[in-house]
Amino acid sequence: MKVVFQAVIGSIILHVFYFVSTMIVGSIKTSQYKPEIENAWGQAGTLKNEAVFGKVISPSVYLLSLVGVALICGIIIFFYKKIFTER
Repeated sequence: MKVVFQAVIGSIILHVFYFVSTMIVGSIKTSQYKPEIENAWGQAGTLKNEAVFGKVISPSVYLLSLVGVALICGIIIFFYKKIFTER
């Protein structure tokens, strides 16, 4: 049961790291963006009148991802303990 708990905690940590790093990279890209107004002026006919700020993913995908990463973490922890603690 201890390996399962450690695997779930590891999965949560990896997911939090992924989401935080994604937000940081997006924030840096947004702050560093400088549009080229002169070049865009000639292509004004192709500009869209709607803006999309993200995509929607079903919560079940996140649950499956959490369980899958926990399973992988559990296998890694199990084999790590088997290899390095039985010597």
